[in-house]
Amino acid sequence: MISVVIPLYNKEKYIKETILKVLNQTYQHFEIIIVNDGSKDKGPDIVSEIDDPRVKLFNKENGGVSSARNAGIEKSRYEYIAFLDADDEWLPNHLEEISKLITRYKDHADVFVTNFARKYGTGNIVDNRKQDELTEGLVKDYFKIVLKKGVIHTSCVCVSKKALLKANLFDERLSRGEDMDLWARLAREFGIAYSPAVTELYLQEAENNSGGKSDVTRSIIYHLDFSTVKSIDEKKYLKNLLYRKYASLLKNMDFGNFTKLMIKQGF
Repeated sequence: MISVVIPLYNKEKYIKETILKVLNQTYQHFEIIIVNDGSKDKGPDIVSEIDDPRVKLFNKENGGVSSARNAGIEKSRYEYIAFLDADDEWLPNHLEEISKLITRYKDHADVFVTNFARKYGTGNIVDNRKQDELTEGLVKDYFKIVLKKGVIHTSCVCVSKKALLKANLFDERLSRGEDMDLWARLAREFGIAYSPAVTELYLQEAENNSGGKSDVTRSIIYHLDFSTVKSIDEKKYLKNLLYRKYASLLKNMDFGNFTKLMIKQGF
């Protein structure tokens, strides 16, 4: 059995279709936990109209996506937690593929992830990885692999509840990179099983990718602590994230956040 956790904030355009994609999975042993994080639109009303006892809506004051996901984890009843953002899409075989990974690798892994594709507003769909780029099995040298290209996207990962609790869940201080932060903490302690099957579409629409300036103090980059990193590959990975952030801030002429980050992290 799998608990599906969906944080909801102002996604009335997408939420019904997202839930229907879950209800139409070939694997049917799940519950859907939707955490309304203080939405100001009709998204929660749309959820309430769906007549299926597996769909459960919980309301809370706005606290950000990390707090919404954490609330969903706490409300979950089952051993494994699959995450899905309210504007992403699962293909019909997603949970079936996750279930296969759990069956095959649960003795050596607590994180189970499938391949995904990016879906653009133009209709183009581009796989994150080619089928032969990373084969099915336990992921070795996670940080070396993600230096070149990410492995885990939030809407295609399932994690054991015990591993999430041991890793202390999502960091609620963060509003940017909170997912990457958790995947890194999980990768240090737990095995990761991967399937090259594409089972999720990650929407790349404008409203999903705001270009506005955000407070760098709420990003994973600001809170990086290199003194706790023992792996050379992990240190390279985190340094790469830091340098890319510096470059992005300079490109956008965001000198205020650039200065804050330089003071905190140096160069």
